[in-house]
Amino acid sequence: MKTGAQEPRPEALNSWTRPTPLIIQNRAKAVERALVAEGVTRVALLLSTDLLVMILAHAAVDWARHSERFSPVMASFVAALVPRGTFPRVEVITAVLIGLAIFGNYRGGGRWRNLGTLLAGSSLGLSLVFWSALWGGATVGAGFGFIVMLAALGLTLASGRRLLYAVQQWVHPTPLKVCRALILGSRGRAEHLQSSDAIRLNGGLTVVGHVNSDRTMDEDSLGALSDLVWIIERHNIDTIIIADTLEDDALVDVLEVAERTGCTAMVGSPIFPLGGFVPRVIMRSHIPYVSIARPSLRLQQLLSKRVFDVLAAATLLILLAPLFAAVALLVRLTSPGGIFFRQLRVGYGGKHFYMYKFRSMVQNAEELRSGLEALSMYADSRLFKVSNDPRITPIGRFLRRSSLDELPQLWNVLHNDMSLVGPRPPLATEVEKYEEYNYTRFDMKPGITGPWQVSGRNRITSFDEVITLETDYLSDWSLLKDFAILMKTVPAVLSMEGAV
Repeated sequence: MKTGAQEPRPEALNSWTRPTPLIIQNRAKAVERALVAEGVTRVALLLSTDLLVMILAHAAVDWARHSERFSPVMASFVAALVPRGTFPRVEVITAVLIGLAIFGNYRGGGRWRNLGTLLAGSSLGLSLVFWSALWGGATVGAGFGFIVMLAALGLTLASGRRLLYAVQQWVHPTPLKVCRALILGSRGRAEHLQSSDAIRLNGGLTVVGHVNSDRTMDEDSLGALSDLVWIIERHNIDTIIIADTLEDDALVDVLEVAERTGCTAMVGSPIFPLGGFVPRVIMRSHIPYVSIARPSLRLQQLLSKRVFDVLAAATLLILLAPLFAAVALLVRLTSPGGIFFRQLRVGYGGKHFYMYKFRSMVQNAEELRSGLEALSMYADSRLFKVSNDPRITPIGRFLRRSSLDELPQLWNVLHNDMSLVGPRPPLATEVEKYEEYNYTRFDMKPGITGPWQVSGRNRITSFDEVITLETDYLSDWSLLKDFAILMKTVPAVLSMEGAV
């Protein structure tokens, strides 16, 4: 039976007429579906990448073990370190994948690119296989093979994930999903926050508007705080930024709405700028506090950095032993004096230690330094280097330009005086000229290479710029960043860019 009035189509119904519980239920289901799809895609990509690079790493070790035609020395060396059957391919890959999963390498966020968790997961998986090999008759001396395999797996896994991230950025230079943010706060606070670098430089975040936190409305607000659910639904909000102080009951209401509608809730700090201080959230008796302090590494970061340093330095000392012998012979035969040069430097916490190098200068180089200070390429006396330094020997000039003279510092790394990556250790006479803010470079161990070296080495002549580079490195430190700096060091050394 027909009637005169035509029923409206379902899609024409105004979403504002739906009850709040239905809005929340629909959004919760949509968020759940999106999270599941995102998680499945992420895990599939990471598993595929890890599986491929581990197969390649294992194949590379097998090839090196059987490369008698190409290099008999390398073949016998690798065969001695990693005897056939010690690390079976299927067992290694299966165990390492389990170890990676245990340490959260397939979760969301930036954790999947954390070199520390990659090494931890690889170490766990490889340790299980190695333990089985020991029970099967392998000697404890195969522990060197464990280090070689761990280094190979760690580097290939990190490289694979770095490549995956680079491909992702190349395919989608802007984020796949642009978050739509709502600011809770006054119009002034909203405008201030929206113009800040935190919003302006974040390509994955766009501010839709604001809602006053004091339950009032103005002509520019999207609505009242009591209408938060409908505002989220109507404007498709997925991020709520709390920019003003809220009463306890109002804050609880906002957080509950954010959780039930699948929105991310964030608190925008009213402190602009922080001036080099780093905020961290800490919990005390179930109450969150914001700790504001100078950047420093936490215990977990220090441990992961130390483990990486020891494994990498030990592996490099073993692999580069023939190169060490060749350089030592060249130094010994081309100029009178010892093979090594040691110099007192200032390191972590102001501790003095002897830093080692292959000798690249004449024997009395330290005595001649005072007469060359006026020729330094740096106007700032806190830095010193002379272009075409007359104290450098002919072979020493090559060693310096190629940075081969720095190789003995791998021993300093093993001795816990230095790290692979960090600020360069200064002389005590240079430290005497430091300003108070310069001492932040002693909040971390000095390194063989660092942010200054990969940013142009000696082309950066401002000491303040050096301090800024090092402070930024420390405040945003990760093992992946160390790995990236090490990778950047290789082309910088090969091109001899900025070397003197």
